[in-house]
Amino acid sequence: MPRVCAVTGRKTTTRKTSKHKGSAKRKGGVGLKQVGVHKRTVKPNLQKRTVWVEGKPQRVWLSTKAIRDMDPTLFVNPNKLG
Repeated sequence: MPRVCAVTGRKTTTRKTSKHKGSAKRKGGVGLKQVGVHKRTVKPNLQKRTVWVEGKPQRVWLSTKAIRDMDPTLFVNPNKLG
């Protein structure tokens, strides 16, 4: 099962990094040249949390933004509330 946030849908994405060589034109050089491009993965900050849905616990992946934005009572067992 892939790690995807159950609320926001955030998942691993790919980006490119690049290295430049040379001296900038404004500093008297002939300009910057791109010499290396590499792929990298950017992973969201996902955490496994137990959420109570219709009185039953469910373990789901949630991004930290989703955890902050959600109602805190969803993380508490409703049967133990006095």
